[in-house]
Amino acid sequence: MNGGVFVTGTDTGVGKTVLAAALAFYLKRKGVSVGVMKPIETGVTNSGLRRSDAALLQAMIESDDALGAICPFRFELPLAPLAAAQSERRQIDLGVIQKVYRLLSRRYEFMVIEGVGGIHVPLAPKIEVIDLIARFKFPVVAVGRSSLGGINHALLTIEALRRRRIPIAAVVLNQTRPARSKLDRLQERTTVEILRKQAGVPVFGPLPYRSELSKQFRRLVTKLAQSAAVKNLVKAVRRAAR
Repeated sequence: MNGGVFVTGTDTGVGKTVLAAALAFYLKRKGVSVGVMKPIETGVTNSGLRRSDAALLQAMIESDDALGAICPFRFELPLAPLAAAQSERRQIDLGVIQKVYRLLSRRYEFMVIEGVGGIHVPLAPKIEVIDLIARFKFPVVAVGRSSLGGINHALLTIEALRRRRIPIAAVVLNQTRPARSKLDRLQERTTVEILRKQAGVPVFGPLPYRSELSKQFRRLVTKLAQSAAVKNLVKAVRRAAR
C-alpha cells in the first residue's frame, strides 16, 4: 500500500481514535510500514498527555516518532480547535501540519491521519477541518454513530465531502452507547439499513460499544483490528485510492 487515509468524524466522540488505531495496527501486522498523525487535539493537559489520542495512536503501533510530530498542535482546553487556539493566543497553521507530515511520511509506506471533530469544525478564521482533509488528498473514512441522528450526520458529511470532490472510502458506524432496549436496537438497525441504501459508499458496522475502552485500549483495539469490518475497510480504502 502507498499513500494514506484520513479518518474523520460525523461528530465528536464517535470513535475516530479507536478506528484509526485499529487500521494502523492491522496494517502494521500485515507488514505495511505505517505512520500515524493526529495533527490537532484539544483537551490535553500535561498530566493527561499519555492518555491523549495522539499518544494512544503512537503506543498502538509502537512508533518512535516524537509526540510533537504526531500532534503538532495540542491545546489544553476541551474546546473547538479555533477557540482552544485563541485561548492560548496561538494559531493553527495548515502549512506547518503539511511540513511535519512530509517529514514523517518519508519514513512510511502509508499514513493514518485522524482528524478532530467533524469536517466543519473551525480551525482558524475561514478554515475548517475539511480544508485540512483536502490538502492531504487521501480517501476519507467517516466515522459516525449508529444511534438516532446517525443518518443525518453521515449524509451531511458525505454531501460536504463530495462537494469538494474528496474521495470517500467508507462510512463506519459505532455504537457510542449500549443498545439496551428493543427500540434502541430498532433505531440502530434502521440507521444501518437506510445508510447502506442511500450513502452511495460502503457502510460498515455497527461496531460494538466498548465500555472499558479507556482502561483496555490496546486489547480492545487489537480485537477490533482482527474483525471482518476492519479487513473489509482496508479493501475499501485501497479501492478508493486507485
